Parts: sequence; structure tokens; C-alpha cells
Amino acid sequence: MNARTLIPSLFCMLWVYVLTGLVGTVQAGEQRVEVANGVSAAWLTPDSGWDGRTVLMLHGFADDMDGVGDLGKHLAQAMAAKGIASLRINFRGEGDRLRTHIESTFPMRLADTASAYAFLLKQKGVDAKHIGVWGFSLGASTAIETGGSKPAWFRTMAVWSSPGGDQFAMWQQSAPEIVEKALRDGEATQDVPGWKKITTQRAFYESFRGFDIDRSLAKYPGAFLTVRGSQDHLPQHDAEFLRIAPGQPAEAGLIGGADHIFRVFDPGAPLAQRAQDVTVAWFVRTL
Repeated sequence: MNARTLIPSLFCMLWVYVLTGLVGTVQAGEQRVEVANGVSAAWLTPDSGWDGRTVLMLHGFADDMDGVGDLGKHLAQAMAAKGIASLRINFRGEGDRLRTHIESTFPMRLADTASAYAFLLKQKGVDAKHIGVWGFSLGASTAIETGGSKPAWFRTMAVWSSPGGDQFAMWQQSAPEIVEKALRDGEATQDVPGWKKITTQRAFYESFRGFDIDRSLAKYPGAFLTVRGSQDHLPQHDAEFLRIAPGQPAEAGLIGGADHIFRVFDPGAPLAQRAQDVTVAWFVRTL
């Protein structure tokens, strides 16, 4: 039976760095590690019941390993509570919430992901046949591109608020004035209300030329889940993802009323909780 399904949900961005209600207290062993020169990470293993299942976690643009509203950190804790270890990394040139000058490129992200995967293979207890990957926004693009170029690495994948298709075109469409200025003048600065000023370089945007996420997803054979809010500012590309993804199961979760970051700063964060719950259940089932 074809397991591709589109899962509708009836669950509904301000920037604060305290988040409550997503997860109960989890007493799991988290260590700060360096997976490669300049690539720091948090290695989290469950206190008990770990059978080697592990998820590599990739953050979004201009963010850090804990994620906006600590979404990544709380997801890691929730997985640990279910016996799943995780490694969430800080990409070079990006992985700092206070950083305003972005010095990364897409190939740098891919290289850091490869370093993190190599780190996992060296960790005692990790089952190489049961490694998954989670990516948020640009981290989702990074996950899909890696899964397509390294089809044997990940048994399962979950992406949140993922861009689709041609990645250079995606940037041109989502921030045309910023991209045009950076390409013309060498850099551009945008003031994101309620967050921070972000300066990007020409090299950042140029580095996305030639990368097509749809084409890469077609080469990834593992299980695939895409989760998105109905009010995401990025195009609703999930039905196309399900058409392209060759692996089984391939599923999509649409969270009604949620934006790109699942309204994580709403009181109680019910929509972010829904994204977390769906994703933890996915990894429990497919990893």
C-alpha cells in the first residue's frame, strides 16, 4: 500500500528566547562537543533505553543549534525522552543567535553536515543503520541536499518549513531587493523587525547556484516527512515533495494557522508543540 499521505491538522512569530510548555523536564546527558574545526554541537543521549537510534539536527538561516524559541533544543529533549539520541550543530559563519554578519555558504553547510555525520559514526553506541536527520528551513534544504548526494546516510528524514526547487531562485523570490544588492555591491543588510540586522555577502547567494532541492530529494531513498504551517511565507511545496520522494513512507503534516516558525511565541506554543509531537512520533516510527 502506498504510504504517502497528507496529514491535515487543525492547529494554528515574535522573537523571545524563553519557551515554556513544549516538553517536560528531561534528565538526559548533554555534552558540548566540537565535531570539526569551528563546528560546535550539542550531543544528547538518553538516560536509559537508548538502542543506537540517533538524529542529526540542522538549524535554519542565521540561527543556532537551539533554534528560534529553543525549538531545536526542545525537540532534542523530547526525542531523548523516547530513547533517541541527537546531535545538533552550529554551522560555521552562522551558528550564533547574536551574529549579524553571515559568513557561511551552502557548500560550507554541506561540509559541516558531513563532519557531523562522521562524528556520529565514531560515537560509542550509535547504530549507523539507524541515523536520521532533521532540518528547519535552510536546515531542511541542507538535509535534503545531503540525503540526495549521500543516499546511504539517513534512514529517515523530517524537515520543517522547507524551501523547494532551485535554491538560487528561491532566494531571488523571497528577498529580491536584498539579493540584488548583495550581488551588485558585494553585501547587503536587512533589518528584520523584532529580531536583528543581518548582513549577507555576494558569495552566500552565489553559493546556491546549481542546487535544486527537488532534484536532490528524488535521489534520497529513505523515509521522508515534511511539516509546514498553513501561513508559512514560503510556498506550500509539500504536495510536490510527496510526488517526488521515492522512499516509503513519505508523509506531510500541515498545521493550520502556523507560520514559518510555528508561532512558537504564542502563549503555551500549541502549534509548535504540534510540530514537535508529530516529528517525535515520526522518528519513533521510522528510525
